[in-house]
Amino acid sequence: MNSPARWPGLLLGTEGGPPLVILATLLAGCAEYGYRQVQLGQEQQLYRATFPEDQTRRTAVGVCYLETDPFGRTEAAVLLLTADRRVAGKLHAKHVERRWGSVIETSYQLRGELDPELLKLGGTGPIDTLRAIADELTAGDGDSFVREVHGWVAAGLVRLVQHWPHAGDEGPALPRLSGVLERVAAGGQARITVDPRGVFVVEYTQTAARR
Repeated sequence: MNSPARWPGLLLGTEGGPPLVILATLLAGCAEYGYRQVQLGQEQQLYRATFPEDQTRRTAVGVCYLETDPFGRTEAAVLLLTADRRVAGKLHAKHVERRWGSVIETSYQLRGELDPELLKLGGTGPIDTLRAIADELTAGDGDSFVREVHGWVAAGLVRLVQHWPHAGDEGPALPRLSGVLERVAAGGQARITVDPRGVFVVEYTQTAARR
């Protein structure tokens, strides 16, 4: 039997093949794997090596990561950090575009966990929290890489806000996202819950096909 393999703090047997954690990462993508591994409240030393460094940027609001493949898949992850670099929120967006003959099928999923206390938004409702984060993510970072990552995530936040018509307008993020919103359609399935920790858990999914 091969010796167990250690990778990001995990102990896994290999049994003559690649470590199971690496297989899981390849199947899910680093963005999705990293999203699952990072936990709210974590300090920097625990999450800093979660995403591959060459595709990661530090930003004014935290950390962002982007990956693409030749088959039409784009994944983006954003960590929102406190002033002392603890994780206050985590968001993961995945967009897939596939062509089947004359039909183009697209799917999009956003999911996230947001701690309003760590985000300094205590007392703010879920919709206003989503609106505020979308505003912050689209406020105009000069790095085109960061803008792309933030755009994929903020588009899902805007679509979530739109799902609740009584919430009012989407805020200033809407006109800043015109290009991305063409690829992230409205009318998908939306879910916002508050878990026992007081954390907002959000999800938006949409699948569409066009010729």
